[in-house]
Amino acid sequence: MNNPLITMTAVTGKPTKQEIFDYLQTLRDNGIEQVLLYPRSGCMLAYLEEEWFQAITDFVDAAAKLQMHLWLYDDFNWPSGDAQGRVTAIEKFRLKAIKTKGTEMGSIGQKSLHNSSLFGEKFFPDLLSEEAVDYFLQCTHEQYYARFGRYFGNVIRGIYTDEPSVGYCCDEDAIPYYDGIEADYGALCGRDFTEDMRADHADFYESAITVISQRFRRCFIEKLSGWCRTHGLIMTGHLLHEDTPFIATKHNGDLLKNLSSFMLPGIDELPSDFACESEMALFGTAEHVSGENGAMAELFSLGPCDMTYAKRRCMLYLAACHKIDHYFLAVSHMDMRGNLHITDFFSNFMSDQPDFAGMRLLAAEAATAAAYARKDYAADVYIRYPFSLCARHITGNLDMGRLTDLINRLTERQIQWKYIREDETREDAPIVALTEDLHYLFDGRVTTSAEEICDAIGVRPTITDTSGDLPRGLFVRRFADGNLVVLNLFAPAGTYLVNGQRINLETHGVFTGEGQEDAACKRAEIRTPFAIRYRNPNMIRTMYLNACETAEVSCETETAVTLAVRDGVRAYMGDAPICCHQSGNALSVGMRRLYGVSRLLSLPAGVTVIRAEKDLKYLPSVLVIGDFAAETEEGEVCSVRLRPRKRTFVSGERFSDYGAVEFTADVTLPRDTRAIELRGTNLYTCLYADDVLLGEGIAPPYLYPVREELQGRTVRLRILQYSSMAPMFGNVSYWGQATKTSQWRATPSTGKTLFGFEINYIL
Repeated sequence: MNNPLITMTAVTGKPTKQEIFDYLQTLRDNGIEQVLLYPRSGCMLAYLEEEWFQAITDFVDAAAKLQMHLWLYDDFNWPSGDAQGRVTAIEKFRLKAIKTKGTEMGSIGQKSLHNSSLFGEKFFPDLLSEEAVDYFLQCTHEQYYARFGRYFGNVIRGIYTDEPSVGYCCDEDAIPYYDGIEADYGALCGRDFTEDMRADHADFYESAITVISQRFRRCFIEKLSGWCRTHGLIMTGHLLHEDTPFIATKHNGDLLKNLSSFMLPGIDELPSDFACESEMALFGTAEHVSGENGAMAELFSLGPCDMTYAKRRCMLYLAACHKIDHYFLAVSHMDMRGNLHITDFFSNFMSDQPDFAGMRLLAAEAATAAAYARKDYAADVYIRYPFSLCARHITGNLDMGRLTDLINRLTERQIQWKYIREDETREDAPIVALTEDLHYLFDGRVTTSAEEICDAIGVRPTITDTSGDLPRGLFVRRFADGNLVVLNLFAPAGTYLVNGQRINLETHGVFTGEGQEDAACKRAEIRTPFAIRYRNPNMIRTMYLNACETAEVSCETETAVTLAVRDGVRAYMGDAPICCHQSGNALSVGMRRLYGVSRLLSLPAGVTVIRAEKDLKYLPSVLVIGDFAAETEEGEVCSVRLRPRKRTFVSGERFSDYGAVEFTADVTLPRDTRAIELRGTNLYTCLYADDVLLGEGIAPPYLYPVREELQGRTVRLRILQYSSMAPMFGNVSYWGQATKTSQWRATPSTGKTLFGFEINYIL
């Protein structure tokens, strides 16, 4: 198997054959061996036309040469099933709903999506129509097979379907409708569909949603899965709202059964928020549906773009603990123009990120994590997935808070739980179900207390704090073979006890019982001053919020800068237009095509006003580039303050910047130095001694072994640290709070990337 990290590559712009090869080679050189080709807003190729298929040819040729694997995406943007409007252009192939309440009861119609800029068309495809789905397959899968069939099962591994749903058309007083639902309803329950609807029969909605779910599975999921199986591919992807059973039922019917019909079933983890109430419920879904090919997760879509490698690693292990062994990384743009259309969130896995070389280390961690996904574990308790309950209340708004409360309390108490379907039985552990009034049914007793259930199960905690108390924010998985994984999701960094053993868990730390830091070893701080060299210019945006077109740049001293202005933007320094005709070599490859760069300019001490238009959250109108330190000041008119960069450094200091920073000092290593340790950082960091690489790290503990021949010598230590690209965007958390136009509230970046560390000898 290739490394399990798979980039969701947004094919934006019009990439040439050479650009495609260079892009894949960069991924391959940095540990990424699999790529999902994702037609997304910002793509300038005519989708499903010859120039699109020529680009796919170039990807296939490059992947074959580089010994990489490709996955195809079955639509343009999402949701799947429309072939970028080709399906819904035919009126009879548009999804329909039937009103089941009110004065319009029995009326059948199509719900129009008026804001169609994201999805491409006004209507959603009818995934309950075999004819519509067959036409979708003709437009997409069959076209790929006709051109690339000889690569199926070797270079091309599978096809990904994204958030297909039959619930998009439904208001609260309607359910999906298809020709033949009346007959299927009668065959299921022996009653008349229309009579039950008009009489508001107690079992009407459960029976109706059951036959709709069966139809969805047969017409769409099994049809796509069968096609892929016949053609030597893996059918993968995910449905909609797998985290919340009620909404999942509304959109997908019987979620667990339908997801289980995927060859490689998956879930969508958009915000990557460990503290989200429904996080454990979401991952529990993946554990249940994992099959012969494993399971997948789409991760990190809502970012932020400066998510630490430590958090990404922690997320991979959390996924693996729920049997997920394929990790689709969303989203990796070929260039940045996708942000012209989808502006609210941004996460990128490509060489635009200065710290991208750290992906090699994350890829190695992913392979290790995936091995845990193939281990089994015993449940201490089972939870019945409440499909029937949700179906009976489908036109209401059923609050699943009691279910998520139970799941979260079980997880916090380190009690291992698994979902089971309503038709399953288990003898090896007790079962909890929800009653009609949303109480718990446990061992035949009704209770309202999740804590009472936890006490009755009585699992002794594996990890405690040093006082023996149960900490919040930790996740524990005990595998059947005796292996153990402990994850610090959001608990304080510090010392904990695992079965009585003291361990140190950093923020988003991972404990597997191996390679842990020895807290008892002797340390001596290195206080030698380091010289600082900046390996690239700094870069910071000017920010314009809510139609404000004025920003200020404040300089402590006269400062030389260049300005990068996005194509199509009019920008002015004072009243003079900013002319940008030069190539932007200081910019990353993914941004270079979209910006012009000015000649070298001199900003005087004091305030300079820069005016611009069309500013976007992750595609700034104007970037200021130069040898300076920078910070943004928030307000109705945003200000950027420029000042001289720091030039010397002593252990323990921190400062903000962008890109790559090098620290150099001549240091005498004591004879008994076993390692050098860096603390207080979460950046991708490399350590050299006399230009020999001692090691690199992406997450604590940053421990670099010192070879015997270096001990007792004076060596030149060189430490390289790399940021993400987030510092150039300024404080996008402030942007998210202040803007009036956001559709998605993505996970914000931290606003600053702090370089620096504490450095010790370990003796």
